[in-house]
Amino acid sequence: MNSLMVVRQIGRFLVLLAILLFTIGSFAAISWWRGEASEADATWAFLISGSISFGLGGFILIGTMNAERDIGRREACLLVVSTWMVGAIISALPFAFWGSICGEEEAMVFRGFVNPFFEAMSGLTTCGATILSDIESLPQSILLWRSLIQWIGGLGVVVLFVAVLPSLGTGGKRMFLTESTGPTPEGLRPHVRETARTLWSFYLGMTVAEIAMLMLFGMSPFESICHAFTTVSTGGFSTRNGSIAAFDSMAIEAVVTFFMLLSGVGFSLYYFAMRRRFEPIRRSSELHLYLGIVVVVSFCCFAVLYGNGMMNPDFRIDVIGGGEEPASIVQSARYSIFTVVSILTTTGYGTAVFEDWPGPALVCLMGIILVGGMAGSTAGGMKIIRVWIAGKLMISEVEREFRPSVIRPLKIGRSIISPEVRTSAIVLVLFTVTLVGVGAGLLKVFEGTDGIDLTTAASAAASAIANVGPGLGKVGADDNYLWMANGSKLTLTALMLLGRLELFVVLALFTRRFWDRG
Repeated sequence: MNSLMVVRQIGRFLVLLAILLFTIGSFAAISWWRGEASEADATWAFLISGSISFGLGGFILIGTMNAERDIGRREACLLVVSTWMVGAIISALPFAFWGSICGEEEAMVFRGFVNPFFEAMSGLTTCGATILSDIESLPQSILLWRSLIQWIGGLGVVVLFVAVLPSLGTGGKRMFLTESTGPTPEGLRPHVRETARTLWSFYLGMTVAEIAMLMLFGMSPFESICHAFTTVSTGGFSTRNGSIAAFDSMAIEAVVTFFMLLSGVGFSLYYFAMRRRFEPIRRSSELHLYLGIVVVVSFCCFAVLYGNGMMNPDFRIDVIGGGEEPASIVQSARYSIFTVVSILTTTGYGTAVFEDWPGPALVCLMGIILVGGMAGSTAGGMKIIRVWIAGKLMISEVEREFRPSVIRPLKIGRSIISPEVRTSAIVLVLFTVTLVGVGAGLLKVFEGTDGIDLTTAASAAASAIANVGPGLGKVGADDNYLWMANGSKLTLTALMLLGRLELFVVLALFTRRFWDRG
C-alpha cells in the first residue's frame, strides 16, 4: 500500500482547511474591529486552529515530497475515511479553542473535545444533530463555520479534492467513485476532475440562487448565506434556536422546501440537464419514485393532522420555539410538506414539533427516515434506489415460493439491475438496520436503563446513520444531544461517519485482508 501518498494528500487537505480557517478568522477579526466584542475570542480560536492545520499540513508535505503518485483502490478507501476523520478533528478545533478561551457561559458547552468533535462530525457529515441549546448566543463567525463545514461536506470533501488537487492523477477517479453515494454514479466523464468541477459549479450556483431568494423574502444576508449553505448540503444547521420556524414566514419555508427538494435529486440529472440531455431525466424511475414518496407521505401526514383537527377542535400543531397553530387545511399542509421533505432529504430543519403528532403521522415519518434522497444527491440515508431494489428482491423471493420455475431479471424502469448491484443494495440495507440496533443498544448501555428510553435510543441511532439530525423522544425536533454521555456521543459520531460514507468504505478498514500485502 502506498501509505506515503495517502499521508501526503492529507497534508494537502490540511492546508486547504487552514485557508478556510484563516478566512473565517479574518471575518471574525473584521467584526471585532467593528465593535463586536464577542468576536475577539473567536478570532484567536480560528487563528490558532488555522496555524495548527497549516503547520501540520506543511510539515507533512515537506516530509513526503518523494511519495509515489499512484493511488490504488485500497489507498482510495483509506484516504477517503482519513480525510473525513481528519476533517472532523480540525473542524472541531475552533469550537474547542473558543470554548477554552471564552469565559462566557455560552462557551462552556464546548469545553473539552467530545462536544466540539460531535458538532464538527455532525456538520461535516451533514447530519445536523447538535449539542447546542442556545444557538443564537454564539458569535457569528462560529455560526458561519458551522454552516460552512456542512456546505463542504454536502457534495463531499473528496469531490473537492478531485476538483482542485492536480496530483491525484488516475487515483482521482477511484476516490470520486469511492466517496460518491449510490450504486450507479451516472454521467461520469473520462476526465473525472472536469466532472467534479462541474458538480461544484452547479452546487455553488444553487447556493447563490437560494441566498438571493432568501434575501428577497426578508432574511438577512448573513442568515441567508448560512441557511443556503445548510440547505443545499441537506445539513440542517440553523442560526436560530427555533430553526426555520423562528422566521415565521411561509415564503421562507417555501424557498427552503424547494431547495431541499432539489438537493435530494441526484446531481447526475443536473449534469445531464446542463448538457441538454433531457431524455435520461424524463425516464428516471428513481426521480419519479422520489417525488411520489414526497406527495404520498405528505398527503398522509396532512390527512392525519387535518383529520384530528376536524374531530377535535382543541387539537393544535405545536411549533418549534413555542406557539401553536390550528390544524386547518393550510397549516396542516404547510407543516406536513416541510417536515416530510426535511426528513426524506435528511436535512433535519424543523418547523413543527413532529414527535407530538398523532401515531399514524409518526409511522409515516419514521418509515422514511432511513430512506434518504436519490443516489448521487447530497442527501443521506440508504438512497431510494437501494430501498427499491431491496423491496423488489423481497417480492421476487416471495413469488419464488409458489412459482419456483419462473426466472425474470430484476428491472428498475428500463434498466436491468446486475447481480453485483442487487447484492450491494440488499447488504447495505441489512447492515444499516443492524447498525441501528447495535447503536441503540450501545446508547442504552452508556445512558443506563433509566437514562434513555428505547424510542429515543433507536431514533437517535437511525437519525445518526441516516444523517437526519432530529429523532423522537428526548432528541426530537426541539431538543438537542447535550444531555448524552460522552460514550453515547462518540457512538453517534461513528454512526454519522458510517452513514455518510455508506458503510462499506469504513468497515473495509477493519478487515485483516485490507491491510495484507499484495
